[in-house]
Amino acid sequence: MSAAKLKISSVSANGFWRCGRHFTKTGVLVTASDFSEKQLERLKGEPMLRVAPATKEDAGLAEERAAAIAAGIKTLAAQDFQRDGKPKIDALNELLGDELGKIAVPERNEIWDQLVRGGFKAPEPAA
Repeated sequence: MSAAKLKISSVSANGFWRCGRHFTKTGVLVTASDFSEKQLERLKGEPMLRVAPATKEDAGLAEERAAAIAAGIKTLAAQDFQRDGKPKIDALNELLGDELGKIAVPERNEIWDQLVRGGFKAPEPAA
């Protein structure tokens, strides 16, 4: 297995699921070793996906996108969070969608988990 970074993009504006992962139109950076050889073959052969080696620019853009989403989450009001504490995807897309394009639930979850590990908590509803 390789530690090479790949950029996998969906042909569909709504994204595309394959091998247990959601891939967005803007692309998702992955490590090739996260997948088996068989899964990589399947991803590369999927006509709904584009698989290419990630560039340094791709990595920088992915970091900027994640930082913008994290910053957006921190500005949401209490009513913009679900009962489980996660930000509502509709509220997040309404806030950032014009700037970043559609934010998918798995992408939100990954960034949310990082924020929580860093000590962030959803705001408490007003009494």
